[in-house]
Amino acid sequence: MAVEARTSGLTFFLDRGLGSRIVPNTLREAGWVLETMDERYGKDESQRIADTQWIEEATIRGDILLCKDLAITHNLVEARVIYMSGARIFALAKADVVGREMADLFLGNEFRIINAVRRVTEPFVFAVSHNGLRRTRVRYPVNGTDL
Repeated sequence: MAVEARTSGLTFFLDRGLGSRIVPNTLREAGWVLETMDERYGKDESQRIADTQWIEEATIRGDILLCKDLAITHNLVEARVIYMSGARIFALAKADVVGREMADLFLGNEFRIINAVRRVTEPFVFAVSHNGLRRTRVRYPVNGTDL
């Protein structure tokens, strides 16, 4: 069993798309330190909070963000927050996976995720799949270099 997350000193924050039971419980059982949106904001508020707000707040706290999909990389406002706040994000490459499969994708890439966090200093988004990690283009800055 991998222990990279357990010994890394990193804290992860899970977006609402990853749920509040199966994925967080599975990752916690593997030693990941994390918090879900429901835990941080409450069950009702977590459904209403803007992506820009939780991305910025979690990043300021030093959290590594785990997301259900790559949609935030396509929205200009959210991409700007990723860039400006220095967010470090790992998102599932395919949004059609559910439950335990989502957790297994993160667990299967645990070593790669921890190494990417240690190696890459600028804001980033990595797509997480059965084939590993792939650095993903974020649509900000619009007239400059992509992340």
